[in-house]
Amino acid sequence: MLSAFQLENNRLIRLEADEINHLASSVWVDLVEPDDEERHRVQTDLGQNLATRPELEDIEASARFFEDEDGLHIHSFFFFEDAEDHAGNSTVAFTIREGRLFTLRERELPAFRLYRMRARSQEMVDGNAYELLLDLFETKIEQLADEIENIYSDLEKLSRVIMEGHQGDEYDEALSTLAELEDIGWKVRLCLMDTQRALNFLVRKARLPGGQLEQAREILRDIESLLPHNESLFQKVNFLMQAAMGFINIEQNRIIKIFSVVSVVFLPPTLVASSYGMNFEFMPELKWSFGYPGAIIFMILAGLAPYLYFKRKNWL
Repeated sequence: MLSAFQLENNRLIRLEADEINHLASSVWVDLVEPDDEERHRVQTDLGQNLATRPELEDIEASARFFEDEDGLHIHSFFFFEDAEDHAGNSTVAFTIREGRLFTLRERELPAFRLYRMRARSQEMVDGNAYELLLDLFETKIEQLADEIENIYSDLEKLSRVIMEGHQGDEYDEALSTLAELEDIGWKVRLCLMDTQRALNFLVRKARLPGGQLEQAREILRDIESLLPHNESLFQKVNFLMQAAMGFINIEQNRIIKIFSVVSVVFLPPTLVASSYGMNFEFMPELKWSFGYPGAIIFMILAGLAPYLYFKRKNWL
């Protein structure tokens, strides 16, 4: 899908379908999973070569942040959650050339959707491509900050469940959620660090105007403040995971202990029963009138004695 925006009174206005053929008036060209026709139109009308899928997937710094004859290029991760609430990072290719911003991405992203909504009523300060790029990065950082707050909130709920130590379906679900939160936190951290690298490259290479330079530095300060929070999330997740494993081990040891004690308690009665269950010709007890009840009483006492002993030792 190809979308184009132009500036009117310092506000972004989306070009209508019948105006999309006049890309020369646009300040921002946004492509989401473009087909060959849309790629050809951008190449023909604006002379811009777009990144290919393998180039988007390249993780080397030299392939993600560079400048050539086609403009200034930045490939940056954007966080998303799909319809099944699975978290991920999707690479967006930014290119700034001749005062125009090109964005190429493989899916619709929350940060872009939120920025387009805000742009309808929000005036731009300088109205240039660098401000557009930094506004998108700023929106991304706000989204990541919200994700960190959501993880904090979820961890508080999980902490109460895990610390109670009552194992069951809710406990199993808490462990599964804990693993998911760790994965989300890792993806958020990766996105923050990638954005930090992109902004540092932009500050060094782009010769930003004064307003955008200060905006970039402000976003970098926000990232610096979020990274320690993200690190503390990992520590909290690890603590809760270790606590959960500890409670599980305690419960397993308790079960094993019960089986061990029960087997010891029943060992003496079993020995008595096996002794009187032997078939030999000379067994005087077979002729005793009280032999059977005596053996039963002996078995009960043999089992009761170790039970009382274990009870006294608080092993049960």
